[in-house]
Amino acid sequence: IAGTRHEIKTPDKANATYSAGLLIPLRDDDADYPAVLLGNYILGAGTLASRLGVRIRQQEGLSYGVSSAFAASSWEPRASFSITAICNPQNMARLEVCVKEELQRLMRDGITAEELDKARQGYLESLKVSRSSDSAITGTLTSLRHLDRTMLWQAEMEKKIRALTPETVNAALRKHIDPAKLTVVAAGDFDAKPAGG
Repeated sequence: IAGTRHEIKTPDKANATYSAGLLIPLRDDDADYPAVLLGNYILGAGTLASRLGVRIRQQEGLSYGVSSAFAASSWEPRASFSITAICNPQNMARLEVCVKEELQRLMRDGITAEELDKARQGYLESLKVSRSSDSAITGTLTSLRHLDRTMLWQAEMEKKIRALTPETVNAALRKHIDPAKLTVVAAGDFDAKPAGG
């Protein structure tokens, strides 16, 4: 399905919201899942240290909050990829250009070995930290049991993440994420005059 763009007018709201997303026929036990997961982590899972965060927040100063998300079902081939950001309504056009350029750059140039190493370390460390919380580990065990899985499944997933290469991540991203198929929704008061007239 070709991508579409929708605009929602929200008069008198100070901020505008950008949301973009697509559905992917992928389960969390698919061979490409770990690669897309880490690719998304590099693109925008972190507001500050991701590609979107560096470009849109730090370099362009367009948004305090920009991120991407990727989640896959354990039951059926249905995964979602999304990008969200909040900005001044007057900056929406520039924000959309920057998101598009970063996605195109990711697909064209791919990720580097250094980016992958940092993302892998950060992601695996976050899993380790989450296991130090009783409530988090209880939630993990409950979810795994519901799926008839054990912590061995989690250990295998982490092993697959450690084995990723830039080539496997780039191939998986190009296979599953097509920027031309994104559905984009921009909501804001785009008719408002800038402060001072």
